[in-house]
Amino acid sequence: MDVTQRSIGVTTLKRLMGYIDDDHRTNSYTLNTIALYLGFSTWDDYLLARSVDSIWGFQDSAVYIHELELDSEVLVKYMDRTVKFKVVEHKEKKALMVIEAVNSSLQPNDLLYIHKIEKGKRLEAGKVFRGDLIGNYKTSSELTAVELM
Repeated sequence: MDVTQRSIGVTTLKRLMGYIDDDHRTNSYTLNTIALYLGFSTWDDYLLARSVDSIWGFQDSAVYIHELELDSEVLVKYMDRTVKFKVVEHKEKKALMVIEAVNSSLQPNDLLYIHKIEKGKRLEAGKVFRGDLIGNYKTSSELTAVELM
């Protein structure tokens, strides 16, 4: 009790240790009290920290640029902006070349090095080539649409 300023009843402890077999479910107060005693803020935080299992079979909705065919086209939308890209090879790596941009600071022929594009995330390019100029780029909001053409 000194650590958490909370207490758990003896019967509850017996139930948790398997000495009492009944249909009672342990409530969140009890689980959070145990987590606090162990140094975590909540039971969920404790479970997350103790999890050794990997997540199998998750669905990744991202589009990975290195997996796309050359000359493939990708359309992205965010806010009132639309940008259409073409997959090209630049300096022996796949990059996205801007074909068309509406309401965007990107311009046709800009080359962007992007790892992945995902709806609900910002588009980020570590390198952008505009002629000889090199910079970087990040959209001002999350993408609302990603379409492979």
